[in-house]
Amino acid sequence: MTAESGTRRRPMKNVVTRVLVFAIGIPALIGLILLLPDLYHLPFNILVVFATGIASVELAGILAARPEAYRIPRTIAFGLGAVLPIIALISLFVGVTPYSLLTVVVTITAVILGFQGFRRDERHFAGIIPLLTTVLFLLVYPGLFGSYLVRLSGFAHSTALIVVFVASVYLNDSLAYAIGMLFGKRNERLVPVSPNKSLAGFVAGFVTSVVVTVAAALVLPEVFPGSPVRAAVLGAAVGCAAIVGDLAESALKRSAVVKDSGDLIPGRGGLLDSVDSPLFSAFVFYYLYLVLFIG
Repeated sequence: MTAESGTRRRPMKNVVTRVLVFAIGIPALIGLILLLPDLYHLPFNILVVFATGIASVELAGILAARPEAYRIPRTIAFGLGAVLPIIALISLFVGVTPYSLLTVVVTITAVILGFQGFRRDERHFAGIIPLLTTVLFLLVYPGLFGSYLVRLSGFAHSTALIVVFVASVYLNDSLAYAIGMLFGKRNERLVPVSPNKSLAGFVAGFVTSVVVTVAAALVLPEVFPGSPVRAAVLGAAVGCAAIVGDLAESALKRSAVVKDSGDLIPGRGGLLDSVDSPLFSAFVFYYLYLVLFIG
């Protein structure tokens, strides 16, 4: 086998692997949401907690790739990513307000920042700013972003809403990838931070998110009351956020000069490579649903 033929086979192998992961993983996730909705979708939300924790560990590895970066222990990175989704889940059961998340963020920030004033070893002074920026970033992303995935379970019709959200994000990603592979070769390099992304892929993903939410509004008018135009606005916003979330993670990897966040998922890289879009779009879906269909 020549080197050229081997190069051709590797992308095709990645495509097949990616399709298989999607064909198995997404139906399994939707099945989990549909079949085990009790206790505020507890199994799904436990999965969210572990996903944000693992994604935080991977992101800490990306941040540590820079020479001047602070290298945070994996257990602490996991905790920073998981703590706010855990607080959001507890809030659903005990009925406290969403401000509990803000309270936790402020408290953790105050404790870590205040501790720095009592350092006695001058050799550690130079690392204070890298430490603070790393810790606070992991607390917010993926932690705070991921907490909105949990908070979706607090809505009425939460099962339908979570399924629609998952479908609008992951079908966006999959159609963007497929259409980009088929028709995007001549319109790639649209954004330098992710040169393999194409205009054809972006359009396909965006349209898919809109189609999913409008179709859901037509089938489930009790969940998405009013004009389907509202659902189209929701789908358009989520579609844009999913794309931006993917690009934002690509920017982090380009800054650290790494290709993937990890190798946990075949054909996709790390877990963060697979949850960047839902993490970024969850708060958009949450607040827009409040405004368009409840508020």
